[in-house]
Amino acid sequence: MNNITFTQDNCKEETTSTWLISVMQFGLKFNIFKPFEDFRLKMKEVKYTVYQKLITTIMSIIVGCETTKDINEKLGLEKLSMNMFGMDITPDQSQINELIRRFDEDSINQFQDIHNKLFLEHSNSIHSHSRVVVDCDQTGLIANGKNFKLAEKGYFPKKKNQRGYQLSAAFTGEASETVAMFLDSGNTHCSDHFDDLLKAILCKYKEHLYTGNLILRTDSGFGSVENIEKLNSIDDLKFLTKAYSTVTAKNIAKEVDYSEYIQADEAAWVYELPENNGIRNIIVQTLSSKGKLKYSMLVTNINSKDMNAVEIFHFYNKRQTIEAFFKMAKNVYHIKNLRTKEFYGIYGFLWLVFITHNLVSWFKSLILYDTELENIGVRVLVKRIGNIRGFVERTSEGIKVNIPPITKLSKLIADALCSPRYIQLALDI
Repeated sequence: MNNITFTQDNCKEETTSTWLISVMQFGLKFNIFKPFEDFRLKMKEVKYTVYQKLITTIMSIIVGCETTKDINEKLGLEKLSMNMFGMDITPDQSQINELIRRFDEDSINQFQDIHNKLFLEHSNSIHSHSRVVVDCDQTGLIANGKNFKLAEKGYFPKKKNQRGYQLSAAFTGEASETVAMFLDSGNTHCSDHFDDLLKAILCKYKEHLYTGNLILRTDSGFGSVENIEKLNSIDDLKFLTKAYSTVTAKNIAKEVDYSEYIQADEAAWVYELPENNGIRNIIVQTLSSKGKLKYSMLVTNINSKDMNAVEIFHFYNKRQTIEAFFKMAKNVYHIKNLRTKEFYGIYGFLWLVFITHNLVSWFKSLILYDTELENIGVRVLVKRIGNIRGFVERTSEGIKVNIPPITKLSKLIADALCSPRYIQLALDI
């Protein structure tokens, strides 16, 4: 049995990514990878099992591989991480490509089950006794190359006449956790999976719903009259959405005198209509950079005693957390670089990203808690701390990873990992 410990002593032997090895050790300690051991997939297992290939794919996400081609370079020297999972060397890119291509509908169901199981066991938000806010949104993934399965033309902001896919997701920003996800062709409207998203959210937050501590926040894509009625019909659910159509808001605004608006921001004003059966409608008037007035309407059942119209305006704008997650996922986890042309392969890889992101969030909340790195972004963790190398010392008593405190960031991660509160792990290597 070998114990991995972290120190700040100097030595020059085998090296490892301090970021990768610490996250993988954490995942093993808390059985995050356990559900993957029984993953079913039809493919030959010659040198590596399906489990080992899935773990390698997760590692590639953690270290920020832009494509599967990067696996050989970024994971090629990670002998210690590979040893933790019974591998001597890293599976090459061709084997990971074949793994992803083999994903099918059953694989997607398995990934969804694994995500849900891990979420119910480890989620910080689900075990919180305070209010939980879940955001729903959709983002596009462009796939203009030939032969991308189920890729269709659709709406991609600032990208006209593009083909690709639509990723609908539920995300809780306070805990930075992925809650649910669905992938569709590019011409699919976000409302098409609204019932599925609702079901996935509500089954996870039953206690919060029962105590009135669950708030669902959505953008205008989900703000149809039908969807609003659906949300309002769910007992004890609080919601806030932007109305789908701006025409109604613009027409109502014609009858409202400018003096009746309340300034909510430097270039935004709000006017609340009389409450209607517990539903509040708030007209938002904004001044564009070109000097034109634009109108929208926020719809909510949150009591005015809890949030007034101005507070609702600012609370809605905090939806930026899910937008920031999408941006990060595209540029740090590199989901915009599709790993295959197979639809289920793309879908399965996205599930691995969503599961891996939760692993990273739980690592931050436990291992980096009460340190200067606790609130640091994933981009910095992957792109900067991910480049900090630790020197591996293998002895009969265990394995030490020495982290020379050369820079401020290396000193911070060393202090966090070397702290006595870090849980040491016994490994068979």
